[in-house]
Amino acid sequence: MACDCVSHFAQILFVSNRNSGFGAVPGCIALYYRLTIPETPRYTFDVARDVEKAGEDVSAYMKGKAKGNPDEIRRVTAMAQDSPALEIPKASFRDFWGHYSQWKFGKVLLGTAGSWFFLDVAYYGLGLNNSIILSAIGWSGGSTMYEIFYRNAVGNLILVCAGAIPGYWVSVATIDTLGRKPIQIGGFTMLTILFIVIGFAYNHLSGHALLALYVLAQFFFNFGPNSTTFIVPGECFPTRYRSTSHGFSAASGKVGAIIAQCVFGPLRTRGAKAGATGKAASPWLNHVMQIFALFMLCGLFISFLIPETKRKTLEELAGEVPGTPNYDPTLHVSRGYRAGSEEAESDGKERSGETAV
Repeated sequence: MACDCVSHFAQILFVSNRNSGFGAVPGCIALYYRLTIPETPRYTFDVARDVEKAGEDVSAYMKGKAKGNPDEIRRVTAMAQDSPALEIPKASFRDFWGHYSQWKFGKVLLGTAGSWFFLDVAYYGLGLNNSIILSAIGWSGGSTMYEIFYRNAVGNLILVCAGAIPGYWVSVATIDTLGRKPIQIGGFTMLTILFIVIGFAYNHLSGHALLALYVLAQFFFNFGPNSTTFIVPGECFPTRYRSTSHGFSAASGKVGAIIAQCVFGPLRTRGAKAGATGKAASPWLNHVMQIFALFMLCGLFISFLIPETKRKTLEELAGEVPGTPNYDPTLHVSRGYRAGSEEAESDGKERSGETAV
């Protein structure tokens, strides 16, 4: 018996180490490409203000090349001559605060960060139900440690395939037709209703009814805010602030995930008797689900602050395109920006004409 336990433990340890190793492979591949890919022309132009380099990179991209090779003398001359008109403030917390202290910009950051926070509280908190759901579908327990882990893994795969994956694919199919904002608002609305039902009817639900509600919640998480909360921050902010704003929004989500595990995890077992199993082991779980419904309702309201980014260019969303609803003539020293843009466009046309001749 002792030998069997040691053997099963060794198998589990091997699988765990192998999975950890495989998990590092995608990260290493992403890191390699992140370190080797050329900088985008949009960043080169909008942040670095290197108009010549940006123009050459755009021309090279249109020809299927990785990057352009501008004439260095012309490039340095252009940067020296245009630097007063294209001068931008140094990246700093003061600059970041100055931009987002304006409500028209700050409300967007509040919308992306707040919706991601409210989502992750409930998204990671819903996993508190896993043991009960797996029992309902007959994929919990086992006679050995290996069988317990195996049945839990297979049961979780079944739940993911039943709700999460279909929700993601529906989002992929509709995100450019329905739009990001309607999907996020619709998802929060359905999740509010589902958590209200789970929370207030929890003690009257059968295992199969709870399973159905759980799968629906997984579906609307992914055909909803779990898909859009990381897409919108990557599109709706100006290039100068995009990565910081996206990071701030993502960090807000992780704070929500920590709260779900550190606060609501212990809260669900409040009043549980020693040795209790099943629903008796989580006597406060219904109240936790009710609190999650409130978080989903907050996520619904704060989602109205984010803009719709469907089929819009990054420049238009940043308010840099004249004639569009978001246009702001004072943004990013726009006079110098447009002058540099027109010059780069003119140079590109001249080069294209020379090539054609």
